[in-house]
Amino acid sequence: MQLITNKHKIYGDLYQEQLKVRGNIKVQKKIISIVIATITIFITLAYILGSVPLPNVSMGSIFDPLPVYKNGFGAINGYVIGSPQNPILGTIIVAADQRGHFQTVSVGLEHDGKYVLQDLKPGKYMIIAFFPDGEYRVINNIPVESSSVQTLIFKY
Repeated sequence: MQLITNKHKIYGDLYQEQLKVRGNIKVQKKIISIVIATITIFITLAYILGSVPLPNVSMGSIFDPLPVYKNGFGAINGYVIGSPQNPILGTIIVAADQRGHFQTVSVGLEHDGKYVLQDLKPGKYMIIAFFPDGEYRVINNIPVESSSVQTLIFKY
């Protein structure tokens, strides 16, 4: 017969709790790895699909506005260019409404570096450009007016 003291029982309980915490940490690490892998695949696919020109598909450009701008909403468009004046494919542009309406719109670049954020309610927006290498640029308080187009050029 073996005697188990209260001290041994307390340490046994602590050991069991530590095992549970370690198990939870392993599960969380797996989940984080899966999320990172999914985001990497998404960005890679966006880069590949963004660099393939699609026939008969037009999102408009800063020189040829779409009729959607005449519906009372506004738009933001422009270019994302690198240091040698080449487009940075794989960049994602996000517009976040700063009035607290939690409206966000995001788009990828076209093959020529153009982007169009359309159907934006009038107000002020924060525009964020997420570059493929993890860097980003932020421009705050960009006004969007009804039936107007705002043009922004991001340089990397």
